[in-house]
Amino acid sequence: MAKYPSEIFGYYWKDSSIEAKSAREAHNCPFHDSQCYKKSRLVDYPFGVCTAYTDGQEIALCPRRFLEKGIIFRDISKDHFGSIDNILVFSEVGLPGIGNFDFIMVKHKPLSTVVEDFVVIELQTGQTTSTGKLVQGFKEFMGAGTLAPQATYNFGINTYDIWKRTFTQILNKGIILEKWKRKIFWVVQEPIFEYFRHKYRLGSIQYDPSHTSVFLLYDLNLTDNRLVLSQTKKYSSTIDALFEAFRKNDDIPPVEKFVERLQTKVDSDLKLGLRLDKKISPSYFDAPKPTSSGRVKEEQADFGFEDL
Repeated sequence: MAKYPSEIFGYYWKDSSIEAKSAREAHNCPFHDSQCYKKSRLVDYPFGVCTAYTDGQEIALCPRRFLEKGIIFRDISKDHFGSIDNILVFSEVGLPGIGNFDFIMVKHKPLSTVVEDFVVIELQTGQTTSTGKLVQGFKEFMGAGTLAPQATYNFGINTYDIWKRTFTQILNKGIILEKWKRKIFWVVQEPIFEYFRHKYRLGSIQYDPSHTSVFLLYDLNLTDNRLVLSQTKKYSSTIDALFEAFRKNDDIPPVEKFVERLQTKVDSDLKLGLRLDKKISPSYFDAPKPTSSGRVKEEQADFGFEDL
């Protein structure tokens, strides 16, 4: 099935309008009205792929894609507060010891600066594997102004890694919002959420207005050479239910399977191990390599139970 960059610098790849050409020439993001901030070491200008087409679906790859015309903020404001009056939205609001919330939506009293209520909003988009292939498609489009007929590029969507990292954030931040008795809205594209729901056996999840953790689902649909963002579904959960799903994740492989892997390494890679009765460690035995910030990149295992 075809895979290619479908939305570039905010416009569908088949869009040849003056606005689309201008955005591509200026490397501009129309969703934020500023220059695109995505980077790739493979190009010396912004990597402006907003959305990619893969497996028959349009997958948003940049958080700014959800900023289009303030749609999600208006939806959340009307859903929670009943209107868009007396509402302010702030980005990157920090909480000491926890980190940043993507957005805080504040309702203040009419003709006053007094805070009446607030909700937290977090965005979760897709991310890719074999991203160099997607960059290749992007570069070919930027060079030719179009994609070749039936062009396809062998990248993937790394839903496994998305939720491995995000689930702990859902639990950590969700606990805080439950204690505060305030809602946190997780804005997620429907295909990305469906993986999460399937992996953690959340098939019975529904919406309950008493829950503080809300999953607001959106999707992108092609209309007249334009991808249209629209809300599709809404779910919610308690943190206890989510933690139980996390704890009982049936995708954990049996220990016997891991022991088999260890046996294979002992049988075939004996010289690559560290002998504790030796005084000097071999040079090929090393700790994981950190980035400049000290963060260690986690490599995806190959036991066959994760999303490849």
